[in-house]
Amino acid sequence: MQKVATAFLLIITSVLVLSVAPARAQTNSTPSDESFSLDDNFKFGSWEFSLGVAPMFSPLGDDKGRPVVNWVEGFAQFGWMATDIHGSGFLRGNIEAVGEAFAGGIYEETGNYVAGGSIMGRYNFIPRDSHFSPYVQVGVGGEMMDIDHQYDGHNFNFNVVAMGGLRYFIKPCLSLNAEFRYQHLSNANTGDRNIGINAVGPALGISWFF
Repeated sequence: MQKVATAFLLIITSVLVLSVAPARAQTNSTPSDESFSLDDNFKFGSWEFSLGVAPMFSPLGDDKGRPVVNWVEGFAQFGWMATDIHGSGFLRGNIEAVGEAFAGGIYEETGNYVAGGSIMGRYNFIPRDSHFSPYVQVGVGGEMMDIDHQYDGHNFNFNVVAMGGLRYFIKPCLSLNAEFRYQHLSNANTGDRNIGINAVGPALGISWFF
C-alpha cells in the first residue's frame, strides 16, 4: 500500500513539474485573463490528448458480498471535437467524442491487474475569458481484471463509466485536470457469477490541444 501511494505521488509530481515549468518560462507571452480565450481548442475537428492517473476504490455503499478491490490505473485519452461551441451563459459549450485506454495494478484485496478501454461522450462547458473549463462525460467499454472468479466468473468484463472534472489552462493549449471517476464493472451475465464491482476515485491529469 505504501509503495502504491509513493508511486502515485511521484507520478502526480512529475506531471505538475513538466507542465508548470514551461508555463513559467513563457509567462510574459501568456494572455491576460481579459483576453484569454479557449474557443480555438474546442472548435469542430480539433483534438485533445490527455494523460492521467487515478486510484480507484470499491465496493461502494452496500457491498452485497462484493470483494474489496482497490487499484491504481494510468490512462491515455484521445478526444475529437464533434461540434462547434454553442449556447450561452453557463451552458455555453460543445460535445467531444473520447476514446480512453487504461491499465493498472490491484493492490487490495483480490487480483493483480486491470486493463481495458472505453468510448465516451463528453460535454465541455466553455466560459468566455476564463482559464477554467468544467466537463462531464459518460461511456461504455470493456476490461480485463484477474480477480477471484468466485466473484466475476471470468477475466473479461464490461464497464460503464461516468466522470465529472475541471480543466485549468496554464497555457492556451495546455491544461491541468482534476476529476471524479465512477466505474461499474461486470460480465453482463456471460459468466457463472456476476456480482459486479462499483468503484470510485479521484484523478489528476494533463491535456494538450491541437
